[in-house]
Amino acid sequence: MTTVQQTFEKLVSLAIQREEEAYDFYMKAAEESELKASAKLLEDLANQEIIHKQKLEAALDEGVCDTFTCDSIEELDKMDLDQYLIDIPLSPSSTPQDVLIIAIKKEAAAHSFYKALSELTGKATHRSVFETLAKEEDVHKTRLQNIYDDIFQSDM
Repeated sequence: MTTVQQTFEKLVSLAIQREEEAYDFYMKAAEESELKASAKLLEDLANQEIIHKQKLEAALDEGVCDTFTCDSIEELDKMDLDQYLIDIPLSPSSTPQDVLIIAIKKEAAAHSFYKALSELTGKATHRSVFETLAKEEDVHKTRLQNIYDDIFQSDM
């Protein structure tokens, strides 16, 4: 029988995997970017995803999963946290606009996921890790939206 803690461990492990994928996503997008400023931002974002991964791994090592306040797997399932960790793949034909849209969606989903985890965390030190991650993902999303607006909304 799977416990609530094991379920949270799976979620946090999946979040770590998504941070690794985000790093790869941003590095690939940076390599393919024709604009130096965009490539620099994408590399910055990639490096921040590595820091997020390290924060999650440290929280896992410190027993963060023992501090979640859900009473049952059913209660946890109702929250549908998996929805935030969906993978949105790029295709070889993805345009720079596609890359930005996907990146914005990924950051928005990561923000929602970490916000939900922070609300479920009983211990203040662990809650602050998830709150910080949520804020940082929101900053990433805003930076990406600003680039998107600068490039694709300037014609209007």
